[in-house]
Amino acid sequence: MTSTPVTLLLKRSGNASDRPSGNILVNGELATNFGAADPGVYFENSAGGIVKLGPSSFGNTAPNAVPVGLPGNSIGEQWVDTNAAAYYLKVWTGSTWQKIYSGFADSATVAGQANSSSIASGALIANTATLASGAILASGALIANTATLASGAVLSSGVVTAAGTPSVLVLLSGIPSPASYASGTLVYQIQSSGTTPSGLFIRVLNGWAFT
Repeated sequence: MTSTPVTLLLKRSGNASDRPSGNILVNGELATNFGAADPGVYFENSAGGIVKLGPSSFGNTAPNAVPVGLPGNSIGEQWVDTNAAAYYLKVWTGSTWQKIYSGFADSATVAGQANSSSIASGALIANTATLASGAILASGALIANTATLASGAVLSSGVVTAAGTPSVLVLLSGIPSPASYASGTLVYQIQSSGTTPSGLFIRVLNGWAFT
């Protein structure tokens, strides 16, 4: 630069979690904290609250958990919580840290899916998973032992269900071996050739009964 540079210094601190209070800032005034553990820029809004600008905190301790200056957090402040094996992004609501996540990412099971959710071909549903009413499973999906299908669920051709799971509606191109299904299982069979009619069958005794 051809001119002598000018250094402008804001209110600042290098102490971790040393946040400014509204007593030392006016509306719109900036203050900085350059402590490596919880850096950020702060300003006072029109309601007198202190708002943090800066990166999401990352670690197993919430930001400003041990305050040196102003206690608490600003609404909308973010924290990546590393306490669990699966890291979660959390946002401060004004009273608590709200976890932001996908339902599928939160558990190995597919529990509590919304109505009409779809699972693509080849998807695997873990043991004890629950599918809500209206869920659709494409061809090739596998449902593990003890899985439960709610009323209205539809299974496409080629779906495999574990033995011992009764009252499951299955679309097939042929009648399967009755030994593979528990008594009371319902199978809707689509017959494109032969003499066996298309329709709903129920597993009874050692065979299938046309309903």
